[in-house]
Amino acid sequence: MKFTFKPSPNYRHPQSTTKIMGYLSIALCAVLLSSIIWYGVSYGLALRVVALTLTAVVTALLTETAYFAFTGSKDIRHDVMHSYGWITAIILVLITKIDVSYYAIVIATVVAILFGKLVFGGFGQNIFNPAALGEAIIMNSFSASGAEEVTAQVLSGATPMAAMGSAGWSSSASVLENVMTSYGGLFGMLMGDYASVIGGSCALVIIAAFFYLVYNDVIDWHLTVPYVLTVFAVSLITGFANGSGISFALFNVLGGGVLFVSVFMLTDPVTSPVTIPGKYIFAVCAAALTLILRWKAAIPDGALFAILLMNMLTPAIDQACSGSQIKDAKKIQTTTVVISLVAIVVAVAVGVTL
Repeated sequence: MKFTFKPSPNYRHPQSTTKIMGYLSIALCAVLLSSIIWYGVSYGLALRVVALTLTAVVTALLTETAYFAFTGSKDIRHDVMHSYGWITAIILVLITKIDVSYYAIVIATVVAILFGKLVFGGFGQNIFNPAALGEAIIMNSFSASGAEEVTAQVLSGATPMAAMGSAGWSSSASVLENVMTSYGGLFGMLMGDYASVIGGSCALVIIAAFFYLVYNDVIDWHLTVPYVLTVFAVSLITGFANGSGISFALFNVLGGGVLFVSVFMLTDPVTSPVTIPGKYIFAVCAAALTLILRWKAAIPDGALFAILLMNMLTPAIDQACSGSQIKDAKKIQTTTVVISLVAIVVAVAVGVTL
């Protein structure tokens, strides 16, 4: 019996992983720089933002160095530089509040790097977004450990998400108008002129980073765009059902971590589905979960935990969209539409009860 083997057609990406991570680092540094400037001008806390970032980055590099040394790496420096731990560290800082304690950021960084990435085999093999895992540790274990002097100085007023949460997430026009007015209206929220997580406020900078990363073929818009559009559409329906209209939709897009998450975390190619239909399902379901958790759960935003929950479902989504993308196109399309519609309907059903 004779077997004939022929090489399959393969697509070679023109960019290396190092180059892609370089572009991502530039975009993250742009967001970080805008945060340093804003906190410096508004509260004189620019050095604290820098110190938190350096603490997280150094912790990440030391954690990876120790791990590779313990596991007998033959080239520790090479392995550390190609593990890109500083990316996780910067994202973790940007999704954390300014009053986080230094020991909390150290522990969260160690957990993010070690248990969020390295124990699964290292870069490219993790099942959870490492930064999201690290921030979940801070939110659940260190929420009361913030620096008191910073908390009193910066976070004496509620963030937009916390303010709406205190109002019971009522989407009535009068409640929404009062909340948005206190943050400078839509323009103020677009400019990020309020205290929130360190890097999640200035929508304009994040949007610019999105176009920069898409232009350089670093992230996949098939995740970002459906996610943001679903958040907007479901919130729009909810807003019209409760008398606040488009303002409620814009508030839900601009007021929390939706934009930052959609650009820098949802698009993680390791923890998101491989196929385009799978990406649509992932994005739509993550958006629905974000709003459901935001509106009904006792957590400030919802985007972070939505990502972690969807990370667990990524293998199932890939399985649901498996098969020939040509022969099974109709079946895959039907699966994508049905799952997405179910997620949207559930989110709308929750929204109209606000």
